[in-house]
Amino acid sequence: MHKRILVGLGAGGVALALAAPQISAHHGWSGQTNNQFELSGTLHSSVSLSGPHATMQIEDENGQVWDITMAPPSRTQRSGLTEETIPVGAQVSIRGNRSADMQRYEVKTVRVTYDGKNYDVYPNRIS
Repeated sequence: MHKRILVGLGAGGVALALAAPQISAHHGWSGQTNNQFELSGTLHSSVSLSGPHATMQIEDENGQVWDITMAPPSRTQRSGLTEETIPVGAQVSIRGNRSADMQRYEVKTVRVTYDGKNYDVYPNRIS
């Protein structure tokens, strides 16, 4: 009986140890500012649905390239935004929370707007 408990606890400990790096890698919204803002510019690199979150890059009017992080790929696709939706060079706007580190030009995005259509990748976070 005690042996089964020890084996179960050991297996649980191993599972937790294996999951810890993945859990800590997902930072949530804590690294972003509290206030949302809007950014408009030209799509510099296309929407990518690879990785844990969809991404793209926007170049603003001053030539600064911003890294745009969206929802996980499945949620981004459910919003209607796919890798083929917006062509590179198109004008887009985003709404989201900028990185709290002002040296980083990075936004965790809740809404992408292209050609008059909103793609709400985090609709419950739009303020």
